[in-house]
Amino acid sequence: MIKGEKTLLRPLNDADIEIICQWEAGQHIATAAFEHKSRRLTVIEEYMCRVNAGTTRMFAIEAEDGALIGDIGLVEINWRRSEAELVVRIGHPKYLGKGYGHDAISSLLNHTFSTTKLDRVYLRVLADNVRAVKCFERCGFKKNWVMVRQVANDRYPKKLFLMAIERDSQERETRSNRAS
Repeated sequence: MIKGEKTLLRPLNDADIEIICQWEAGQHIATAAFEHKSRRLTVIEEYMCRVNAGTTRMFAIEAEDGALIGDIGLVEINWRRSEAELVVRIGHPKYLGKGYGHDAISSLLNHTFSTTKLDRVYLRVLADNVRAVKCFERCGFKKNWVMVRQVANDRYPKKLFLMAIERDSQERETRSNRAS
């Protein structure tokens, strides 16, 4: 378990998976308009494949009141290149925009850089997701690249930022936050 100021990152359990996959299905429904009734099972299967991959470390995000509010983890962990991709979601709408994502990300980064040999964590985010971009920047991520990709069934390609944080810059950020 990883303890932050506002969040607790803990292993996922079966009840978490059900809730997270409901959030996942809701997001897909909003963008892809599923037609199949069995799609929920497919979402669970897809999520479980990602969670159980050998290159993945996923956690449930719990708020200080004990509520499951999201999930966070490192995927595509590459020990040879010493890097991984961050994925994070605050799925519970009551907890959006209140600093829980920032706390969970900062806690995971501190844990990762202090307990592993990973030197770089990167992520991809839609450029028009201003709230997420600002959160990632507050956590120390820098925009490294702009990509244009077709996303889901959107009619037009979307702009995505590739953002990254290096071990050294995260350690400096942590020290300066402690000093202030």
